[in-house]
Amino acid sequence: MKRCEHCGSEVGLEATFCPSCGSAIVNKDMARATRSGTNRRTKWIVVGLLTVTFVLLFSTYLSVLFREYHPVIEQQPEIVVPIQYGLETKTPSKLIEASIKDQWIVIPVQQLRDYKIVRFHDPAGIQAIPILAYLTPEGKIVTAMSLSENCQSKDFYLQGHNIHCANCPSYWNMSSLEAYACCQRFYPDPIPSILVNDEIRIEASVVRGWQPRS
Repeated sequence: MKRCEHCGSEVGLEATFCPSCGSAIVNKDMARATRSGTNRRTKWIVVGLLTVTFVLLFSTYLSVLFREYHPVIEQQPEIVVPIQYGLETKTPSKLIEASIKDQWIVIPVQQLRDYKIVRFHDPAGIQAIPILAYLTPEGKIVTAMSLSENCQSKDFYLQGHNIHCANCPSYWNMSSLEAYACCQRFYPDPIPSILVNDEIRIEASVVRGWQPRS
């Protein structure tokens, strides 16, 4: 036997209502079991969500750490510079002036450190397409022809770990140039450059001999 919590009358073990006052009889053991089961389910849901979140974050970290570079970018020089590319931070390109030294088109590496992505023209005006340079999250110096051949845009910006066309939805990973929207073929075409002291140097003949891929 057990007692009604409202009037104190004795009721049967299986009773759901008190025969004296009509109050509902709560089965404490069942209530505890229900709460225990709910708590266990909640615990496993939280553990599952935390596990999925950790796996996604770790996968993102590994994908950046072991990123396969575009073949030209893989051979590019690196600099050690603390760069934080926020996922929502948009970094527009900065138009700068380049100079000519012998057979090289030259820009200061400090300007790339300052702006993260820059655009500049052939100082001799022989190549009409501008050139861009940017730094990847790993510190690679990337130099490329600043043209999206699909929409003919000559400007780009950085956001997250990607380089975006400033004129259409196309964007690519900064290091691998893998496309995430469209235009797989028409990322800014990388061209080799070298780092000499505090200067980034691009062979002028390579820039002037470049032809669109389309």
